[in-house]
Amino acid sequence: MKELKNGLGIRGDSLYCPLSFTLDTYGNCLTYCYHCYFRRLNHVWGNDLKPLDIELFRKKLENGIKNTSPRASISTAIHNRNTIRVGNKTDPYQTVEKTKRVTRKALQILKKYHWDVIIQTRFTENLMADEDILLSMKANIMPVISPGLDRDWEVLEKGATTPPMMRLKHAVHLQRKNLNVGVNGEPFIPGFHTVKDFEDIIKLLKTCKIKSYNTYNLHLNDWVAKNLHHIGLDIEKIWFMNQDAQWKKILPQLIAIAKKYNIRLGCPDFVNSGSYQEDSNTCCGVNVKKPTTFNVVYWKKIMKKTGFSYSILEKSWDGIGDYEEGKKLFEGKKPGMYSLKDIKEKGLFK
Repeated sequence: MKELKNGLGIRGDSLYCPLSFTLDTYGNCLTYCYHCYFRRLNHVWGNDLKPLDIELFRKKLENGIKNTSPRASISTAIHNRNTIRVGNKTDPYQTVEKTKRVTRKALQILKKYHWDVIIQTRFTENLMADEDILLSMKANIMPVISPGLDRDWEVLEKGATTPPMMRLKHAVHLQRKNLNVGVNGEPFIPGFHTVKDFEDIIKLLKTCKIKSYNTYNLHLNDWVAKNLHHIGLDIEKIWFMNQDAQWKKILPQLIAIAKKYNIRLGCPDFVNSGSYQEDSNTCCGVNVKKPTTFNVVYWKKIMKKTGFSYSILEKSWDGIGDYEEGKKLFEGKKPGMYSLKDIKEKGLFK
């Protein structure tokens, strides 16, 4: 079996994401959820499973820690000891983890170096097998539970993951064990999910004393569109409702609902959320020890306090990402990409 040689990465949208330092412990996800836009990468990656090369991962961390003059973003993130998001392109606790135990081995290495991690998964039943190491390293836990609950599980996830209510049960258990827990609610699919679906799950989280939730609309690429059409969903309606003009009408309602029930909402869509500011230091609604800072989420926080100023770039630069690209984004000079200039010109900030 081929091994994944480079599980560590910096997200392509690092200019938007404070959890941009990531680790994938598998080079593919065998669940193939119908709404997962990352599976389009199989055209590049192939369909092999590719478990992480653990020894290479260990050496990369060790070398990065020793490197006192890092230049590349990954080397800098290692040097900075930024929080690692475990489970970015693939699920770290997919069914094969029961036998391969690659994620557990990676966590053991990270524990040795006292690394802060946040683990994102739809397979909390498998996650619980690592409860001992999760507790010992005080991991941040982010189960994924989208607004449709059992309907999403059956239709989008093919019933191949941990059932949503079981995920919630595990989340409550780990929170009672004093772990930092927040639920990732992505995606909210306009044209499939409703505002009522969102309010129902917010009420459920409130009942369970889970304090944070995350929402974002669908990443709709050709792979996802074909899959959703194949299973009989109204892809024309979903496409229309997923456009900014429509999503902009829905998102404020979701923000208001979360506020009504006093649930901290992670909301990555900084443009359509207007003057809304994240309560956490990430846009997933979860506070972590060391997020990356050269991104619009951090810029927006500073901008709300100080106004639009180029000093924001200098204050936020952490060596991760491309400074010049970030400056272009900040100034609104990157075609097809939203910037702080867009929301400034709309009068949302003075």
